[in-house]
Amino acid sequence: MKRLFPLLLTLALSALAQSTLGVEPPVLLKEAKPGEVLTQTLTVYNVGTRPVRVRVSLGDWTYDPMGKIQFLPTGSLKESASPWATFSPAEFLLEPKQSRPLTYTLSIPKGATPGTHWGILFLESEDPNPPPGVPLATFRVRMAHVFYVNLPPLTTSGRITGIVPSPPKEAQEPYRFAIQYQNTGNTAQKLSGRFEVRDASGRKAAEVEVEEVVVLPGQVRVLPVSLVGPLPAGGYTALAILNYGDPSKDVAADLPFTLRTPLAAPPQPPSEGEKGGSP
Repeated sequence: MKRLFPLLLTLALSALAQSTLGVEPPVLLKEAKPGEVLTQTLTVYNVGTRPVRVRVSLGDWTYDPMGKIQFLPTGSLKESASPWATFSPAEFLLEPKQSRPLTYTLSIPKGATPGTHWGILFLESEDPNPPPGVPLATFRVRMAHVFYVNLPPLTTSGRITGIVPSPPKEAQEPYRFAIQYQNTGNTAQKLSGRFEVRDASGRKAAEVEVEEVVVLPGQVRVLPVSLVGPLPAGGYTALAILNYGDPSKDVAADLPFTLRTPLAAPPQPPSEGEKGGSP
């Protein structure tokens, strides 16, 4: 589960603004049982040269099938862990280069359902003394701490629900595919894999790595694949092979397709001698 950390962090924080405000750790993943109480102390720091007023709040987040983050009010999701959280203090001032602790507690209900539950602790900062004539909103930014709680028993499963082709309109364009995947388990998954193209004889003609993503429980993700040449015209079979964290089990799906015109290789970048400028 530790291997999920960088992906969980990227997924949840990529939509937040950069700031002189920071929090350590930015993400937390805990194993717990219903009825248990977890306490975590964060360090919030101001690396800037001006003081900031920090306000703390809770929220939920999810994403659409293309991976676009959506922030929601606390308790919007049935898997939300945000209603379990209390924190202190709710507002404080940080001087330049200063840090201070922030403690929150997760009180897990005795009737909590098994699986991954998650929430987000927002830290919004603003300059308490902005320069005259500059809108206050200019100085408002958000950082966040993301927390996940896994409650046993955990089930891990998934399936590919389809492969959608999108043929190129121009010779130099790639042949695009969209792999549709559903997490049918109750825990967050790190999804990785490959996309193969095989010719009529079964020989592998091309292979593309599928970018790693996190898929939340019950969610659907669309994984884009761009196939480039050189690849001659003809009949092929696209094969998607994905792994959701179980080293002994993959999920796969295939799709026959026809390449009516040869697929061109991507243009090569110019060499040093071909670049403009003075010799």
